[in-house]
Amino acid sequence: MKESPFVKIFEDAANLVSGSKLKITRKSNLFYQLYLDNHLNLCINDTRNPKRGNSAFQVDLCIFQNSKNNTLIPRIAIEFKTKITTHDILTYSSKAGKHKNIYPFLRYGMIASDIENIPGRFFIHNDHIDFMIAAKAYKGESKLLDFVKELIDEELNISYTLENIHFKNKKYDYYRKDIVFKNFKE
Repeated sequence: MKESPFVKIFEDAANLVSGSKLKITRKSNLFYQLYLDNHLNLCINDTRNPKRGNSAFQVDLCIFQNSKNNTLIPRIAIEFKTKITTHDILTYSSKAGKHKNIYPFLRYGMIASDIENIPGRFFIHNDHIDFMIAAKAYKGESKLLDFVKELIDEELNISYTLENIHFKNKKYDYYRKDIVFKNFKE
């Protein structure tokens, strides 16, 4: 299925609410594998600039954090569709899993712009997509900015927590996977 024209609307809203520490980019390339040769050298020369077709998949929209040394850290990857099929769910769930092996702090989601409810097949076939939004009701200007801001803020907070666990030795004594079902601000 074709990419939803909603991606441009979402991108514009994300740029309005994101602040200077974030960069929103369409058609970004993210690694799905990094591997070593038979001499244990990394086979990718430039890890800061993934190239599609060279161990990288393209995502519709990615929200990056600008780091101190001008490295763009992928925080939220989003695929946009008008509607979703079982094939979409299987394909993007697999892509999400591969990206998260490289970027364990990455949040990966899908937004379907022309559906009102998430179909049951999503819950059956999804393994790695972190959020799914049936966005038909959120395309109007009155809800869009609040919706985009809340989504970015919540997913960034989770991404930072995952980064702290994986790379900053943050320790916790309690874990619970939260599954949130709701309608955005009724």
